Parts: sequence; C-alpha cells; structure tokens
Amino acid sequence: DYADRLLPITAEIAEEWGRLNVPDPLPVIDGLMAATAKAHGLTLVTRNTVDVARTGVPLLNPFE
Repeated sequence: DYADRLLPITAEIAEEWGRLNVPDPLPVIDGLMAATAKAHGLTLVTRNTVDVARTGVPLLNPFE
C-alpha cells in the first residue's frame, strides 16, 4: 500500500507546472513530476533527465 506516499496535485503544483511550461512546453507527465518535486523541495529521480533539466529541479538518474 502506497497511499501514504502519494503526493496529490495541488493548486500550487498546477501553478508551478504552468510556469515550467513557458516559453517551451514540457511533456505532460515530465512537467507534472518536475512541478511536484519543485513544490515539495524534492529531487526528481528519473532516467529521462533531458526533458526536465531546464526546470532547475534537482535530478538524479539512477542508471548513470
């Protein structure tokens, strides 16, 4: 059960997601993950660092 580990999409995250998409849109899921990480002060762990590198969110690629 992961219910206590899920982070909901809040108004703060939705607003950050919008800011991250200007001037160039991000892929939807990557943008939402980056906005969520940024809003919570977290490091985003992903193999796809290319799409979110410009967001300023700390990134960790576990495959490197």
